[in-house]
Formats: sequence, C-alpha cells, structure tokens
Amino acid sequence: MKQKRKGKASSRSVSKAVLDIAAYHRSEDEKRPEEHAVDDLFLDPKNPRLADMAHTGTQGSILRVMEQEFDLQPLIDSMYRNGYFWEEPLVAVYERLSEFRNKRSLVIIEGNRRLAALKIIQHNPDIYSNAAARNRLRRVPVIVRDERKETLAFVGFRHITGIIPWESAAKAQYAHNLVTRGLTLNQIAQTIGDKTRDIARWVRTQSLVERAHDQGLNEGDAAKNFYFSYLLTSTDAPATKKWLQIVCDDETGLVQKVNADRLEELWLWLYGSKSRELAPVIPESRQIHKLNKVIGSPRAVQELQKTGNLDRAVIETKERGEYVIETLGAIRSLLQDLSGNLVGQEIFAQSLRNSTKVREAHEEFGRVEKALAQVKIQLGF
Repeated sequence: MKQKRKGKASSRSVSKAVLDIAAYHRSEDEKRPEEHAVDDLFLDPKNPRLADMAHTGTQGSILRVMEQEFDLQPLIDSMYRNGYFWEEPLVAVYERLSEFRNKRSLVIIEGNRRLAALKIIQHNPDIYSNAAARNRLRRVPVIVRDERKETLAFVGFRHITGIIPWESAAKAQYAHNLVTRGLTLNQIAQTIGDKTRDIARWVRTQSLVERAHDQGLNEGDAAKNFYFSYLLTSTDAPATKKWLQIVCDDETGLVQKVNADRLEELWLWLYGSKSRELAPVIPESRQIHKLNKVIGSPRAVQELQKTGNLDRAVIETKERGEYVIETLGAIRSLLQDLSGNLVGQEIFAQSLRNSTKVREAHEEFGRVEKALAQVKIQLGF
C-alpha cells in the first residue's frame, strides 16, 4: 500500500513539473518596461528565425546573417526617422553567453529584428550621420522576464496566432487617410517602413474606390464577394491604367483624373451587381490577367462589352494564326482523350445496342465531321 501511495505522490510531482506558460504568471516588476542601452542588449542565438541559416552563434555572425536575410532596411528607415515606439518594448531575459565567457547577459527573446536594426544604425555613423537621430535610439524600452520559458506563450502568440498582418484593403485605407491629411508617399514610407511603390498602389486603388462610391457604386452591391485585391491587381496593369485614363499625383498617389464610364465598366466586370442582376466576368482572381489582356485590345474590349463573355473576348486578343493552331490543338487533345477512354472497352455502339445514346452520339459525330470539313475549306487545306 505504501508503495502505491509513493507511486501516486510521484505522479503528482510529475504533473507539477509540467511547464506553465500562462500569461498571468508574472511579477509586478516584469510588467514594466525599463530603458536599457542598445549596446547592453544581445541578439538571441536560439532565435527560431535562424533555424535554417548558417552562423557561428556569435553576435557578429548573427547580425551579418540578419542584415543579409531579414530585410531590415524598412525597420532601419522607420526608426531612424521616427525614433523607437514605446508601444513595442523588446522582451529579454538574463542568460549566460559562451561568447563572453558565460557572462550574464541581457538576451532579447522577442524583437531581434528591431535590435539588429538598432545596432546597424549605431555601428554605422558614416551612413546614419544624424547624431540626434542616433542618440534617440541609444536607449530603448525592454521588459525583462525572469526565465526564457515564461516568454514562450507570448512569442508563440505573437508570431503564430496573434499578430495578423492587415489585408491590402486595410493597408490602403490607412495610407489613403494619411495622404489626405497631408503626408506624401515618401513620408509615409519612411514613417511605417514600407516601400513607396506599394503604398502608391494602395492609395491609388483606395482613391478609385472613393471615386466609385461617388458614382453610386458600392461594395455591398457586388454580385458575389467584394475583393479589394481584384481592383488593386487589375489597375496594376499598364494597359488597364491607360484604358482608364488614370492620372495620379506623383507625391500623394491620389487619383486626379479617371474615365468615370470606364471605371464603372471595370467595376462591374470585376464585381457584377446584385441590383442590376449582372454577374461578374471574373469568376476568380486567376482570371484577372485575362481581363487585363482583353482591356489592352480595343477589339477584345468591344467583344466583352457586346457579349460579357471573357473567354470569347480573349480570342480577340490573339493573332489569327496563333488562334487557329491553338484551337486545332485543343480539339486534337479532346479527341485523343476520348480515344484513350474508349481503348480496351467493348465497342460503344455494340455495348449499348439500340440505346438512344448511340443514336445521339452518331448524330453528334456527323455534326463534328461537317464542322471539320467546313473549317478545312475555310483554311484552304
């Protein structure tokens, strides 16, 4: 009996040893960020981002890998211009690093990209020559936890579950709001650390959405779902921009001019209209490149306007010989598929005998033969 009780006690001790990473288990001191010098902070050799990258584990080699592989420049530009946002403290623990003879060091567990960017700024005064900007970044907010394991829940939440990037529509509304408040594309890029070209795309597209609203078009009337990315991708194409007669402000990206009738036409091709009982000509995003190709051809646009059939309009974009060869190839491929399906089976007409399917197939084959004979004459063969 005593041995059994010992076994139960042992079981209880094992359960107590299970790692507890609940967010509420932290001391009052751990909840408060404190300023620490960037020079006193160290990159994490165990950073999961480094799992597939070769480095020696030293601070210098880690920094070199991150500089080469992690696209730090947007972060560098943003912090150099704006300073460090206190809303985003780094998270650290004290650990011993073999590189420094096991000296107890403050290792960053969350925020290694930001720390790498900060170190690059401080290490390169010849490139980042604004002393005031560098001084603003010498000390940053850090939350110091007692143990690495206590950061596991937060790091996992942040990178796997919690921090979900904005969709393009949200990015566009944010950027559009900033330019209407007086910022330029370059200023926004420097502030948020993104590429000017991407911001210009978002602003242009949101500007077109605003103009569509002014024309009485709205997302809620879409025949299917409204996808902001459809309009974004479509108006990325030079041919579509030209057809829409878009003129954008170079500094803000806002649309200054656009052909209102064609904007409405494009909107309906992309999204359709419930109130007008119009289906979109784009069944899925992969078809947008076809639409852009059609818009680049006046004949194809006329066909789409007349029929609303994207595939028929695409035909008008092709050179005549290309279309003939492509179509004959498709017919041959279908006939080969049919032949392959019939090989090894009882002869179709005999297997079904007097079935109406045999009669219908016979009649359809006759029509195919006549169509092929007509095409042969028209091709001059």
